[in-house]
Amino acid sequence: MSNHDETAIEELGQAFLTHANKPRNLGTLDDPDGSSRLVGSCGDAMRIDLKVSDNTIDDIRVLPEGCVFTRACASVAGELAKHKTLDQALQIEPEDIKNVLWTLPDDHMHCARLAVNTLGEAIAEAMRKKMAQDSQVSQEC
Repeated sequence: MSNHDETAIEELGQAFLTHANKPRNLGTLDDPDGSSRLVGSCGDAMRIDLKVSDNTIDDIRVLPEGCVFTRACASVAGELAKHKTLDQALQIEPEDIKNVLWTLPDDHMHCARLAVNTLGEAIAEAMRKKMAQDSQVSQEC
């Protein structure tokens, strides 16, 4: 690794390095209430699985496929969404992810957008499933 590369990595900060090297909530869930896998503009991909009860994200797993920036953003998205209501989690923005990481180069903000979009799609699926269940219950009554 060149001195330039070492300096660039050091400038990213400890929060970034922690999430990039040891992503939190890594993996998948069996029978998730909501799940989404999206591919970003750079070719990186991300999967997010949710377990939801009482409109709250009880468990979340992220499975990033790509660069260290994608891994870090997936990890932060999972941390920000866990134990939030679905509506609160839908309010998470790419800028929120950048703020947790302390820094995210502008040319990698698409990784934060990928995390937010994947989370949003997983939440949308969880909401659709819940509405379908509620509709089925009301039809049975």
